[in-house]
Amino acid sequence: MKVRDIDFHAALEVAPERGRVTLGRERLVLFRQESMQALRRMLKEQLGESLAQTALSQFGYSCGLADYEAFADAYKLDDDREHLELGLALQRVTGVAQATLETFSLDRSKGDLRATGRWVGSYEAEVHLASEGPDEHPVCHTLAGYLSGWSTGLLGAPALAIERSCMGQGEEHCTFEIRPYGAWGKDAERWRRGVEGHSTSLSSELAAKTALIREQEAAISELSTPVMEIWDDILVLPIVGIVDTRRSMEIMNNLLDRIVETQSRCVIVDVTGVEVVDTKTADYLLKVIRAANLLGSRCVLTGLSPAIAQTLVEIGANLAEVNTLRNIKEGLKDCLRYLRSNRGASR
Repeated sequence: MKVRDIDFHAALEVAPERGRVTLGRERLVLFRQESMQALRRMLKEQLGESLAQTALSQFGYSCGLADYEAFADAYKLDDDREHLELGLALQRVTGVAQATLETFSLDRSKGDLRATGRWVGSYEAEVHLASEGPDEHPVCHTLAGYLSGWSTGLLGAPALAIERSCMGQGEEHCTFEIRPYGAWGKDAERWRRGVEGHSTSLSSELAAKTALIREQEAAISELSTPVMEIWDDILVLPIVGIVDTRRSMEIMNNLLDRIVETQSRCVIVDVTGVEVVDTKTADYLLKVIRAANLLGSRCVLTGLSPAIAQTLVEIGANLAEVNTLRNIKEGLKDCLRYLRSNRGASR
């Protein structure tokens, strides 16, 4: 028996009174093409292009493999080529594309399946063109996934169908090629990832990105609050940007760790890069200085702007314990004088 002898019209039953459309014993569900367009767009927007392709390919693959298992034994077909023709006929019957087989060979002793063909009027290419325009890559993921699933059932081993050219790229029609899974090279990598399942799920990808963000935050924090030893026994802490509660704790922890590590006796806290502060920020700065003092380091505050000075006055900050100077150069001179005087006093 050949596929052309099958009366699909007779096998197709539309029973609205039961809310069912069946092909043979299998239930079909019909959706508008525009609905699939909306689904593809939503998958891409929510999951990203790579995971969306995986979802569509896996959907097609499961349909193709299930259809092979359901229909392959239903008809006594002449040979293996007819069995593959049946899968293409089902794509035609279900309205996804006009599918045609062009070349076919199957050596079961070697597990080698080779086939090529074309899809004309692919629904998938049409909805992609309508919503996004021509693409750089082929876009018929469900169609190729379906043939991968069907061919896997036919071969009895993993097979992979890829789309060589596509209407979604502006071509006149779509072309496909089928080989055993292991017979493909790097040119099939996009399609291989689709049918075998993506190595990352949305949740794992989110976790990976969250971990990356934390690493980047740590790196940025380290860069944004550097504590440098610019002279023997002298550290400088340049503060740039906004100082909030979290960052103030990072600044304090970094500074205190460096004081303990280097046993430095002087610290220059430079706020030239802090243009605007509120009362809370000013209070944070004073707490950092007091904490350093408790570890035996004398602090010098440099780079005060008029706005910061005004804020310190407004909050009634007691700056008697803190030397305030114009810039880092002046702060360094002050620290060197302090160290020399203490060395002289200790002799």
